[in-house]
Amino acid sequence: MVRSAIDSVAVDPFLQMLFVVNQEEHISTIPSLNCDQPEFYWIFRNIDFVQWDSANCSQVLWLSGPPKCNIHQVSSYIVKEKAPKIEYCFLYFFCSAAVGEKSVVSLFVHTLLYQIVSCSPMDKKNSIVRNFLHSLVDGIFKKDPNQLFEGPSETWLKRILDAPTDDELWTALKAVLAKEQERELFIVVDGLDKVQHEKREFINGVRTFVEHLQQRTSKVKILLTSRPQDEIKEILDGLPCIEYDKERKGLVAPRFLKEKI
Repeated sequence: MVRSAIDSVAVDPFLQMLFVVNQEEHISTIPSLNCDQPEFYWIFRNIDFVQWDSANCSQVLWLSGPPKCNIHQVSSYIVKEKAPKIEYCFLYFFCSAAVGEKSVVSLFVHTLLYQIVSCSPMDKKNSIVRNFLHSLVDGIFKKDPNQLFEGPSETWLKRILDAPTDDELWTALKAVLAKEQERELFIVVDGLDKVQHEKREFINGVRTFVEHLQQRTSKVKILLTSRPQDEIKEILDGLPCIEYDKERKGLVAPRFLKEKI
């Protein structure tokens, strides 16, 4: 009965029930930048950044630097410059905006799900919501086959959204993207060091999520940013990285740079 009811869930009321971080409002508070500013040369004129940005295959890049580097401005710039110009799915999450009682994994998964649905064609929105909910219900019934969902749809939908573990949330997000294999993705996750609770668990989840996405049949570009903290370095070890003052010093010509950004 629950599975049948899920198939009739309306998209708009469901989206209003998600625990979504208002990323646009947060980005509006971040000062804008010009990629020709010398303080950002270590990123924008770095050969590793340009290769990541221009590659025609799946790529991940981790930017790491102290607070004085203002990397959040770079993330904001990329979102503002690229999101309106691309045809594929652009997802972004600024960890500094993820505050509240809900776990950061819930906020991350729900926010990205909201963005996925929002940038999808009308004829696909329903199936994305259904895939997400069916995955969560599978996890719930696996733990308790006798679980009952009664009453109005709003009541049991809220229970479904409140019930999952972090692992089940990650699984549901992967299930949604598995159905969207033909769509190219661009994902920005800014400020991993800003996570206040269960930081290690969340960053481990992001690392696993990134590795999962790299196995997609279509292209995915992923940008991660953080301060150079030992804990984060341990978890993200092995990912392509530009760390401030330790970066590879190969630079590109400004004219070439402007053609690529």
